[in-house]
Amino acid sequence: MYSLCDLETFIAIVENQGVVVAAKAQGLSPATVSHRLNKLEKALNTVLIFRDSRRMRLSPAGEVFYQRAVAILEALYDAEHQIGARGSAISGVLRVTMPPWVFSKFVLPALAAFESHYPDLKLDFMITDQFVNVVDDAQDVAIRVGQLTDSNLLSRKIARNSRILCASPTYLAKHGAPKSITDLSNHQWVCLPWQRQLKFKDNDRVINHSVTTQLTISNSDNMTQAAVAGLGIAIKSRLAIQDELAAGQLVEILPNTLMDDDAPVWFLKPQNSLVTRKTEIFYEFMKSLFDDATKE
Repeated sequence: MYSLCDLETFIAIVENQGVVVAAKAQGLSPATVSHRLNKLEKALNTVLIFRDSRRMRLSPAGEVFYQRAVAILEALYDAEHQIGARGSAISGVLRVTMPPWVFSKFVLPALAAFESHYPDLKLDFMITDQFVNVVDDAQDVAIRVGQLTDSNLLSRKIARNSRILCASPTYLAKHGAPKSITDLSNHQWVCLPWQRQLKFKDNDRVINHSVTTQLTISNSDNMTQAAVAGLGIAIKSRLAIQDELAAGQLVEILPNTLMDDDAPVWFLKPQNSLVTRKTEIFYEFMKSLFDDATKE
């Protein structure tokens, strides 16, 4: 039978990507770390880590076991903390995916202060505008913007938000401001790849609009920069461009014409994930960032 120490050593091997580094992190000899891994694999009757002279990687069984073992140990540590049997430090790795604008506008400016409070917590960010499968990509937390379609995730709303049409004063001075939805066909656009088919509302009518653009950008921050530079009309989250709107670098156009413009910011995690102090602390951190922004 394997022990708690064997599980902790297995996790250390995975997170330090090697026996030697894991041994140093745990204050053990490499021989002891290797012995614990072999003992664990023998008890489970399966290979957890494929290793050769150059590298090691998790087996499919090791991937599953690692994810569950991390969650179970964290829940155990939290239980020990609640009864005063463990120190108060928050530790481990927290894997978080979020859009670039959420990271750059909200998280990054406050990250140094957060890390100073929790120096033993390692944050692993996957920053992308692309859809991330939280479970398949082994993310502990996802910050998403818009309407939710994945019912297999636990969700908490952290901020109200809406999407708007905007352009720079420079662009509008050169091309003129659109007065109606039909005018949009004569304008240039700056789009994310999935924003080419749009729906607008005109009283009780729904108007479908196909965007033709010479500029498609897969990063929301770069898209904002392109819109500020006067390269076209953009669809943006209001929270993402509140600074640019306040500074007059971008101007809202045709307000209240986008269909499905409600785009809340959500804190998500897998349905079967355990409640841990690190995820709860990160939730409170994210909530405070957006609470502060929406008070202004």
